[in-house]
This record gives sequence, C-alpha cells and structure tokens, in this order.
Amino acid sequence: MKHDDDAHKYYYPVEGRTDGAIADAIAIIAIILIPAGLYAAWNTVASWISAVFS
Repeated sequence: MKHDDDAHKYYYPVEGRTDGAIADAIAIIAIILIPAGLYAAWNTVASWISAVFS
C-alpha cells in the first residue's frame, strides 16, 4: 500500500486529541487534594489547640 493514496484523507492523527489532558488531570487532582489538605490541616490545628488548652 502506498502512502500517497486516498486513505490519508480519512486518517485522523491521535496527536491533538489529548491536548490539555494533563492539565485537566492536574485540575481534577487539585480539586480533590486541596479540600482534603485543608481538612487535614484544620483537624491538625484544632487538635493542637485542643491539646494546648485542655
């Protein structure tokens, strides 16, 4: 099969389909990790304050 036939008209390269996929994955992870980190940090601070004043 020659590469210059009409088949290339129907070929859509994979490159470009994943544009922004890494950024989207980082954003999703951040949406999950930021509240979880804030929750853990707040619980740490609250328990420390509780221990100091108890």
